[in-house]
Amino acid sequence: MPVNPTSIEEFREDVQKCMRCGFCVALCPVQEYMGFESNSPRGRMQNIKALIDKEIQVNDYLMNRIYDCTLCGYCLWRCPPGVRTVDAIMAARAHFVENRCHPGIHLDFAEGIKKYNNPYAEEPQKRFAWVPQSLDLPKSADVLYFVGCTSAFRLPEVAVSSIVLLSAAGIDFTIISDEACCGSVLLRTGMRELGKQMVEKNIQMIEEVGASTIVFSCPGCYKTLADDYPKLMKTSLGYELKHVSEYLLEIDELKLARPVNATVTYHDPCHLGRHLGIFEPPRELVSQIPGVKLVEMERNRNTATCCGAGAGVRGAFPEISLKIAKKRVREALAAGARTISSACPFCKRNLGDAVAEMGEAVQMYDIVQLAAKSVEVGGKQGKRLRGRWLC
Repeated sequence: MPVNPTSIEEFREDVQKCMRCGFCVALCPVQEYMGFESNSPRGRMQNIKALIDKEIQVNDYLMNRIYDCTLCGYCLWRCPPGVRTVDAIMAARAHFVENRCHPGIHLDFAEGIKKYNNPYAEEPQKRFAWVPQSLDLPKSADVLYFVGCTSAFRLPEVAVSSIVLLSAAGIDFTIISDEACCGSVLLRTGMRELGKQMVEKNIQMIEEVGASTIVFSCPGCYKTLADDYPKLMKTSLGYELKHVSEYLLEIDELKLARPVNATVTYHDPCHLGRHLGIFEPPRELVSQIPGVKLVEMERNRNTATCCGAGAGVRGAFPEISLKIAKKRVREALAAGARTISSACPFCKRNLGDAVAEMGEAVQMYDIVQLAAKSVEVGGKQGKRLRGRWLC
């Protein structure tokens, strides 16, 4: 693959453009809890500049400052001179990996992917254990549903609900029977060489399916294929990529008729929102569900607070991750919602853990779960989706 890894040297101009104005600090989810300048985006830029200028060397303290960032993208969106903060931090992480200085848990993720094709080190045959044998999916189709590791191994209800909706809409689709990790966790944590291998593997499998449209319920997978794959491959992929909410809104055959009586707030996933600019389709899908009252948290869309799970932070810094999630739950409660919805399995998992630890009477759903509760089953697969599938 003709790829030249991006080094921290390529961000010399970026880190020099940092004005230290502090706009990026205002809503940085990590800096609020850590309190050190080195944990702020501008602090990280100064650390990276010092690495580039060889004023400091790689060490464990600096490693923690580089790796406790969720890469939520608020600083990228807010920066007046346009410093490429997220890319610079990812390049710095690759630099730390090259120097064998990185969180051990991230190496565990990489080993799991290398051996089992997923970061959870689950046996590959368990990936689609949630798919009933009665559901007959073709080996090739024009539409591919890319499930993702977290939905497949940890939150199968998200994958099930997505398949329910696609089937109810009468879509002829398929999944990759031996789907592999998209590589997002590897690229975000600096494990670029293995990440590039996963890119090659997935492109080959997608081509074998013959799909022209790829649908995602995981924004991490979506963002990786939309942004990272073309950069690594040095060419456009040639596929139409859509989040499941975007795709379903285009299908007239999908009927949401069963009432779901709840006051719901929507949490914007960072990968889907700030990184990909997709804010309205998830809200539109939820708003179409009869009985749902959608209320907004004070911070939403581009200013939405991160859930705290991204970029390996949940694995390496679980306390920070959970504190950030609890703040977001409190924002949802302040908005008058007792049901939190998101469009990302990572967000659902992390916010759900925060709800459980806080002991709040709050329900946490992915938007596809809410829509599946309301769906009128139709299409070719309709009869197969009754019973335990629609709960």
